[in-house]
Amino acid sequence: MTPTTVRSRAKKTFIGIAVAAVAIAGTVGLAAPALASQPGLNTGGGPSAAANSAIAYAESMWSRTDGGPADTKYVLGGNGPTEWDCSGLVWKAYLQAGIDLSNGTSRPVVGDEFNALKGNLVSRADAEPGDVLFWTSNGTTSGNFLHDGIYLGNGYMVAAAAPGEGVKEQTLWSEPGEQLLDVVGRPTGSLSGSGSGAGTVHTTSYVTAEQVNTGKLWSVTASKAATAYPVGVASGTSPAIATLGGGKYVTAFQAAGGALWTITSDGAATSFPVGMKAGTSPSIIPTSGGGYVVAVQTNTGALWTITNTKAATAFPVGMAAGTSPSITATAGGHYVVAVQTNSGDLWSITDTKAATDFGVGMKTGTSPSVTTTANGGYVIAVQTNTGALWSVTNTKAATAFPVGMLAGTSPSILAQPSGGYVIAVQTNTGKLWTITDGKAATAFDIGMAAGTSPAIAAVGSGYVVAVQTNSSDLWSVTNDDAATSFGVGMQPGTSPAILAQ
Repeated sequence: MTPTTVRSRAKKTFIGIAVAAVAIAGTVGLAAPALASQPGLNTGGGPSAAANSAIAYAESMWSRTDGGPADTKYVLGGNGPTEWDCSGLVWKAYLQAGIDLSNGTSRPVVGDEFNALKGNLVSRADAEPGDVLFWTSNGTTSGNFLHDGIYLGNGYMVAAAAPGEGVKEQTLWSEPGEQLLDVVGRPTGSLSGSGSGAGTVHTTSYVTAEQVNTGKLWSVTASKAATAYPVGVASGTSPAIATLGGGKYVTAFQAAGGALWTITSDGAATSFPVGMKAGTSPSIIPTSGGGYVVAVQTNTGALWTITNTKAATAFPVGMAAGTSPSITATAGGHYVVAVQTNSGDLWSITDTKAATDFGVGMKTGTSPSVTTTANGGYVIAVQTNTGALWSVTNTKAATAFPVGMLAGTSPSILAQPSGGYVIAVQTNTGKLWTITDGKAATAFDIGMAAGTSPAIAAVGSGYVVAVQTNSSDLWSVTNDDAATSFGVGMQPGTSPAILAQ
């Protein structure tokens, strides 16, 4: 029997949050990195970083009509970012924190979220901030699941309350026909079960780097913690990012004056004596001992690499104007760089200067993407001169994909643990797609900005893609279609970088 209370939750077919990506063309401003500074919002005190992140996200959706900062309201079946119901808010709050409570459904309702947590229940008397509270028709797990919210501590919770009430903080309550359970669910990164993409529930931890619409360099984590760096990035260029180990990372970029610079996550900047070609971007990989090496097209049009110790190597390869190199590590501490040469062809060259001409013509103004494969080789993804997506291995085994790409955009390729790979592209319709080496394609309902390219990284058993949407905002989306809008406006014609952590 369907409950008749106003807080009943109808199961609906999930229409991905990605639909909203092209609709909220509103703010192109920069995200505030410190939600905790907003008066009245409880954003901490939880037992884990994920709990605190979920609390901060839910609190950031507190409706303005109830004294909060957000233009949000209650709508049954709402998944955000402006319309929420209770289960939608709990799901998205934890999903952006890296924990999927969908329990194998495409859009969970309250009962699904309880089932995802039923192996992680504790007494409500022992509840901690971040725990999920549940209401049923009879106050036991045998009743109809009607409502849920996130516990804040001290007898308070945050929830998408009910029609006319919106998202708000409130004290715990219970009433006949809708009674609070005596147990709470405690989300953790070790939850078992299936997420909405039918993969293992996993923690999604990553950081993006981008040129924001003021021309400055920013980084933003999966939990929306933003860092603004006091450095200007050259117009029309994009940063690259690599790990330094220990949770730290380094970002390489063409500075506003045309020189190559790097800056670490703790703010240590390095200027290199290398001038870069206008409109081109670097590529970076980590090396042993916390170092790195960067590949660039210099202002003479030649390919160079340079290490963190400023040891430079000039390669006898001329690059096409407006294109950028892609570098990946190979066995034994070596690397290989893929480029579009000044003849328009795809080439690769190793750190020992062994070059390979693949006999593949590339689209003008596009760049390759290279990744190391499980067998010790590498594979390169390109937009060919016909506008189609191709991949080619180090042994020159080529694969043509039935995917047309938008002019002026480049693919991003990721090796998968299974030994295959997945490629993210902006198609010739302006939408984001991914496609595997087995030609299994996924179309995301996300419109991308013209002249921009996606970036892909591994998260758990899946992947996450960062893009500039056609509203000029930074978004990410996972393989199971969980999308996040970061509220960060990006410079036109630039693309984000992404790093799994």
